[in-house]
Amino acid sequence: MIDLKKTLAPLKKDWKCTALFAVAFAFACWQSAYQIRSEWGGAAALLILLACLLYQVLKNSAGTLKKGGFPWNKLLAWPPVLIALGLLFLPWSNPDAPGFKFGAWFFLSLGAVCFFCGVRTMLYGFVPLLGCFLAVPFRESIVLYLSYPFRMVSTVLSVGFLQLFGMHIENNNTTIRIEGLDIAITDACSGIQQFEAMILVGFWLVMIWKRPFIWRCIHYAFLIPSIIIANAIRIVLTIVLYKTIGEVVLNNTWHEGLGYAQVVLTVALFFLVGSLLPEEGENASSGKAKDNGTDGAKKNAGKEGRKHG
Repeated sequence: MIDLKKTLAPLKKDWKCTALFAVAFAFACWQSAYQIRSEWGGAAALLILLACLLYQVLKNSAGTLKKGGFPWNKLLAWPPVLIALGLLFLPWSNPDAPGFKFGAWFFLSLGAVCFFCGVRTMLYGFVPLLGCFLAVPFRESIVLYLSYPFRMVSTVLSVGFLQLFGMHIENNNTTIRIEGLDIAITDACSGIQQFEAMILVGFWLVMIWKRPFIWRCIHYAFLIPSIIIANAIRIVLTIVLYKTIGEVVLNNTWHEGLGYAQVVLTVALFFLVGSLLPEEGENASSGKAKDNGTDGAKKNAGKEGRKHG
């Protein structure tokens, strides 16, 4: 059962940080409702991910601003604020352009978090704030730009794999030619449509294992290769089934079924990578074994020496 009091505790650590992050998340929600006209499932997954990341920042760094000493937070808050002012007011700026405007709000949010919550909170909050002020407003453009590389790599991997086994197949960019038939690997076949849902699922899977922050980042970085490899395997299965049972495999039923299989395979590959990476418990166990091994042998040797003496 969820302990509501314990869950809400990070939000009460520092009301200033909570308020700033709440404003950033509200902006992201507003942009989702205002600009995103399609793929609401992906937009919702991205918002849930940002909410989880902001919560983790509050949990790990809010309330850690040290009082007394040199006010580094107030000094280091000025560079992002000056960058924001430059994006808005310098001669070559264009405040009406979304990139300049949202970029200025992003840097202003960094400066505000640094000033009120500290440098550490600003660094931890960099990625979720970037997501709130830039990734969400330009979500559809980002997905469009990522689609072609995803499709291209998956196509090259699948065609190269099949050619190794002697199949007469070739590709022209993201179009596969086999037996006079051209099969286009479109956006729907790239895995990009499930990307936002997968980065949310990947975040939850990363948090399952108790690891240092750097190892969690390394694990998370394997999400994109997992998506590409799973998509390449789906394309290989599609070609093999086409050779076996014919063009029926290209209809919507088979296409959707293989798409679901790709999602399951992506999660399985990502989970497998996570199970192979070291955990904190393993390091602790090895350290304990070392203490009982080498240090224990020295201790026993010392006792024997005193006994014989």
